[in-house]
Amino acid sequence: MTQKIGRREFLKGGAAFGAAAVFGSIPVNPRQTPAKSGGPDLAVAKGADSFAITSKALEALGGIKAFVPKGSSVGLVINAPTWWKRPGSHTHPEVVLAVILACQEAGAKDIQYLIDPAADFWSKTQLSAKYKAELGAVKKCSGNFVGKDVPQGRSLKKTKLIKEFLDCDVVINLPIIKHHVGVNMSGNLKNLMGVNDTSSNNFFHSGSGSKTEYGDVPFLSQCIADLNTLRRPALCVADATEFLLTNGPEGPGELRRLQTVVAGVDPVAVDSYGAAFVNLKAAEVLMIKKSAEAGIGRYDVEKLNVRQIAV
Repeated sequence: MTQKIGRREFLKGGAAFGAAAVFGSIPVNPRQTPAKSGGPDLAVAKGADSFAITSKALEALGGIKAFVPKGSSVGLVINAPTWWKRPGSHTHPEVVLAVILACQEAGAKDIQYLIDPAADFWSKTQLSAKYKAELGAVKKCSGNFVGKDVPQGRSLKKTKLIKEFLDCDVVINLPIIKHHVGVNMSGNLKNLMGVNDTSSNNFFHSGSGSKTEYGDVPFLSQCIADLNTLRRPALCVADATEFLLTNGPEGPGELRRLQTVVAGVDPVAVDSYGAAFVNLKAAEVLMIKKSAEAGIGRYDVEKLNVRQIAV
């Protein structure tokens, strides 16, 4: 059914922008421009089986082959690092597994974590035993961080990030939509901080002279938008199965269970759609507005083609 829808630990160690804002100012290069699937702008799948709804969302977008050509290298940005342990704080492993298996079936040359998930991440799903060989083929994060200028950056002029984020053929963003005490919500845009090294993320929080972690949210939000100008993921698959509604990003907090996955090529649109899950409007999330201003994507989701799938 298709319808129009209106609508941490990195420190440890309202205008509407409309269609004109879509990808408007970001330079085009082969590793930056998302593939066009010919499907809807967003696919929203809902059901009890996290693996199944992820697979259905990918199918609705035209299938993984629309984004992962045969022989390509794939980098995964998963919001499940060592420090997110509590329920609702990390991407569900079955969402990630569905994407990995789809990439392998499409003939990806190799798949690599751009930030390693926690050591016990795969133990959280019984499917990991069935697909042990497939999961074992995914490469760990190289730990090879390189300096990079940010030509379009307003607050962030340079950063240091994992080399494969720049080098791999395909980047897939796999965040969890959840509350965030600093920037209101975490999703695709915020998750990209996972490719940075610790010193760069420290700058996001304190580079303006702020004395506290979230003392300058406008600066932090602008840095997040600036980082997202370096490269848009080819695909965004956002987990909204079970997530923190309060006291995010770490928890513990109130949990909301929507058993939903939102997928698309536009990280701003996916986050904008997901804002309602944490009782927000996109215009209330400064990093979304700043990212739309930077031409990364759009948040006028009521104008997008959204396909809803019940599994």
